[in-house]
Amino acid sequence: MKNFVFGAAILLPLAVSGSVATAGLSDVLDRPALVSEHALRAAMLAVTRSGHRLVAVGERGIALLSDDNGKTWRQARVPVSTTLTQVVFVDEKQGWAAGHSGVLLSTRDGGESWQLRLDGRAVAQLELAAAKQSGDARRIADAERLVADGPDKPFLDLHFDDANKGYAVGAYGLAVRTLDGGATWQSMMGAIDNPKARHYYAVQRVGTDLYLCGEQGLLYRSTDDGASFAALPSPGKGSLFGMASDRGGQLFAYGLRGALFRSVDHGASWDKVEMPPVSLTAGLTLTDGSVLLADERGHLVRSKNGAP
Repeated sequence: MKNFVFGAAILLPLAVSGSVATAGLSDVLDRPALVSEHALRAAMLAVTRSGHRLVAVGERGIALLSDDNGKTWRQARVPVSTTLTQVVFVDEKQGWAAGHSGVLLSTRDGGESWQLRLDGRAVAQLELAAAKQSGDARRIADAERLVADGPDKPFLDLHFDDANKGYAVGAYGLAVRTLDGGATWQSMMGAIDNPKARHYYAVQRVGTDLYLCGEQGLLYRSTDDGASFAALPSPGKGSLFGMASDRGGQLFAYGLRGALFRSVDHGASWDKVEMPPVSLTAGLTLTDGSVLLADERGHLVRSKNGAP
């Protein structure tokens, strides 16, 4: 459900302006998540498996662990108190979490403890350095504004192919990648034609291709691990909150007001799948190769023979 929730909520902290906003954002980056019994009642926005363990992340930097399939939970140690929006693991021990204020965290102990690997301050400097290297005056000006804004933009999704290669995307065109397990990061913002800085809600690997989808029907594909992206024809004007593929290689994009589209040619063309007008907010590929989608009412729909 994470993408629908964040699509509505990410603008709230941006309404505060000037030094007060920057100071507040710096505070949550420098202050660890409070360890409290009330953490079990916090809003959790993403959950995944780390081996047999469940790891959930959510508001105020809270991360919860369960080793009994959700019967009981305990709180992990997190060095920031900003909202966390997504969590993924590449194996039982190594995982990543993304969040507001441009936060990227990593764990090497199955989620017991987390380390800050990147934040919005560093992301802005990465983009400014890349913009200056490109010599593009407009990009440089945009990057300078990004630096001046402070760490006010959230990452909304991330994907790791393996322990080394990973990608994170978010609001206002935020996009970075690492090819060395987070030791260094590169801005992907100049590789994507997004002049209005629309939000990216999801990044998804399908076969050898990397896909982005987002606000107002944005769709992109990269065939070179994020070094460059080509815009794909958008099947609609509504925001797309996620993508998933079935075992047969069919690609599904889903989003606002029940929008669901299917592509069998790597996103070159799309067919509309008729669905009730209720926003589809989450999806995943099951172990049998089918796709499971969830809507904002909590209803589930599962693909069968290549179609929902």
